Amino acid sequence: MSTYSIGSTNTDRVDLVPLSDTTWRVCDCDCEDGDTRKILGYLQFVDGEFEMMWMRPRPGVSQRYPSIEIATDAICRRLLTLP
Repeated sequence: MSTYSIGSTNTDRVDLVPLSDTTWRVCDCDCEDGDTRKILGYLQFVDGEFEMMWMRPRPGVSQRYPSIEIATDAICRRLLTLP
């Protein structure tokens, strides 16, 4: 079993909160605590890739990325399109 640990990471607008060695809660830093829009989804290291399961705008949509950097860049770009 592979693990990938990055700890807590905060970009300008996205915060990755570690839930385990391979899973992070992805939060929108522009939303206040308690705002239902704060949790964007969950990022998990699976089979050598990073899978993002989106909770906004529709729960359950997932995308895979080859690296954590590409994943966070894509999440930040997509966040710009969300209401």
